[in-house]
Amino acid sequence: MSIFREKRFVKTLKNLSFRAFDLLNKYYFVLIGLYFLRSAILTALNSNTGIDYKAYLFLLAFASFTAYSELRKDIKWLPFLALCIPFLIFVSYLNVHGYALWGKMLSWQMSKDIVIDLNPLFSKIPLNDAAFVRAYKSETLTWFLRLVYNNGFVLPVLLPLYRAAISKDFKKMLRYGLSGHIVQVFLITPFYLMFHLQEVWYVLGHPDGLARNLSPQAAAGVTLNCFPSMHTSIAFAMFLLVLRERNKAFKYIWGFYCLSVVFSTMYLEIHWIIDVIAGMLLAYVTVKLVDFVLDKGKILISNLLNCYYYSRPASSTSYVNNYYINSID
Repeated sequence: MSIFREKRFVKTLKNLSFRAFDLLNKYYFVLIGLYFLRSAILTALNSNTGIDYKAYLFLLAFASFTAYSELRKDIKWLPFLALCIPFLIFVSYLNVHGYALWGKMLSWQMSKDIVIDLNPLFSKIPLNDAAFVRAYKSETLTWFLRLVYNNGFVLPVLLPLYRAAISKDFKKMLRYGLSGHIVQVFLITPFYLMFHLQEVWYVLGHPDGLARNLSPQAAAGVTLNCFPSMHTSIAFAMFLLVLRERNKAFKYIWGFYCLSVVFSTMYLEIHWIIDVIAGMLLAYVTVKLVDFVLDKGKILISNLLNCYYYSRPASSTSYVNNYYINSID
């Protein structure tokens, strides 16, 4: 009798463990969201850090809570983590050291002769200075758009990339990371090495829209590399990808932020209209190029994915096909 009860007890424990794991697998994103929300509230109440970091923590909580509609239940945890963790480490490295690498490239560029100086041409093109977007100006709007622009090079990529990680979707992580910075750097660098174009306010002799209090020498270097606008190309690429998300709240709010980055480049007299248009074209080309590479790559390693990555057996092709037909990744 005792042996029977012991077996029954073990079976009950196994069932409870399975149910607990199943619940955790379904609702882990809530725990992540609550962690970020708690951190955001404590930081907002007790920390002297800047408002941009406080807002960032609240945005991480928002991204976590809205990830439920994108959760990938067809993917195994261990293979995903084996891919996700090194990629996030790489992203963190770029986030810390990327500006230093970019600065070395700019220093090398400034040491070379200018191939084509676009300053005189761009300053003479009607409406190219985007003065019409500054028809209405206020201190509040200027403060908001400065905040948007100052975080507009990295934040448009990081938030949806982290949200894709919470959704357990490595392909989407790659799509955001490649479209946002990694591929764009290679595509845009030849333009920066070939053309000399400076920010609108500097060329026209206006006050700095970002109020950076730069010395004349520092301003001459900081205001380089306007064509195309990389703030625009990154933000607009993320806007194009965010439109594919299922969750409407995240799609609309983050889409608005990405477009606000584009608007801020003109409102603050950073970029010319032609810079912005060229940046949007670069974004479109980058997204399509990354789509092509990832789709071709998925075909080449489809057998490996079916065997080791997806939780369904390779024979369940109908399930996988139906998932990708209806999925927006």
